[in-house]
Amino acid sequence: MNGMAKCFEGLLAKICAMSPGRKLLLYATVALLVYGTMIVFDNAVLMAAIDPDLSHPDMDVYRARTQTILDGGLLYRDVHTETPPIINYLLVPGQLLGGAEHDWVWSAYFSLFALLLSALLYLGLRHLDENKAYFAGMIVLLSPYTIVESGTGEDESIVAFIFMLAVVLMLLKRQNSASAAIGVGVWTKMFPILLFPVHFLQQRDWKGRMTSVLFLALATGLIALPFVVMCWDDFSFFLNFYFLGEEGRPTGGHSIWHFLYMGGWNLPSLVQLAILGGAMAFAYLYPYYKKMPIWQSVTLMLMVFFIFYPKVHGGYWIMLVALLSIWAVQDRRIWTRTFFAFLPMILATMFAQGETKAPPVEFYGSWLLGFFLALIGLIMFADAVRLALKQPAFTDKA
Repeated sequence: MNGMAKCFEGLLAKICAMSPGRKLLLYATVALLVYGTMIVFDNAVLMAAIDPDLSHPDMDVYRARTQTILDGGLLYRDVHTETPPIINYLLVPGQLLGGAEHDWVWSAYFSLFALLLSALLYLGLRHLDENKAYFAGMIVLLSPYTIVESGTGEDESIVAFIFMLAVVLMLLKRQNSASAAIGVGVWTKMFPILLFPVHFLQQRDWKGRMTSVLFLALATGLIALPFVVMCWDDFSFFLNFYFLGEEGRPTGGHSIWHFLYMGGWNLPSLVQLAILGGAMAFAYLYPYYKKMPIWQSVTLMLMVFFIFYPKVHGGYWIMLVALLSIWAVQDRRIWTRTFFAFLPMILATMFAQGETKAPPVEFYGSWLLGFFLALIGLIMFADAVRLALKQPAFTDKA
């Protein structure tokens, strides 16, 4: 064991001595090997072993929406669209690169964003600690959440990249750029809107806060206005569905609340909304009054959101893995909790009802097994956040 430890330490020392360009090249090499293997395994094994309705369920959606854009059509009006517009435009290169004919192209395209996410963490934080920033990016690149979601053709790596771009800009005190990134992010997927209260409260004065609101509103107006003008009826239906949900439709995902819904123990929507609202108010105001740094504030906020939000998919955890990576490089306990939480969470999805599909595995009381698996994974992440917030991070130098 001592010999292996010395070899590992020697390898780390060699990596630390590399130039930034070579370090990025190592990222790319690791991504090619690991994600390439995952893509091959997905296409050669998983697609044959899993029901076609469960394997790559979103591919036809990607193709229909991106082809509509390429043909000069309009989202919402000319093709049924349940997601914000920007994410669909970001998918267009995947369609152009061959996604219309080959599923693996989408997996490769999403894997590119996993690589970009790692590079973002490294390049955005390296001025604070060169080596910790680099290995934080490597932790995200080698996270099972990132590998499996990207390698099986899910777009959550794009969502995580947009989300973390705004967080890094907030940390670097690029207030206007961060506000604009949050605005664009909201119209990519909803998660960046969670950042705005943190960003708003972190401003030193009301002038800065109002400027942040202005940039957010400007980004929102530029993106949403064309759809408001050209297809208001279809676009307003999307807004109601996306932000308010559809009554009686399963939430999907593998949150503990979803499994309680499956077991008939669901709370009334207004009660659940009130609980979520109260929890989020605490998650914003507690760090503000405790004067917690931005990174810690966002980490606590996102953990609270994942605890109480009823629709949590596996890929969403990539964002929390990225946030926790700055502590995971210095505390093995945090890395092990986030890494191994993947096992109960991926098992929980086997017992989860989709928005329109029955669970892959179902028997009497199977929802309860899914509930406990999801709860175990949630507790492991919550404990990782607890450990993280008890110690300083290298981002505190910002």
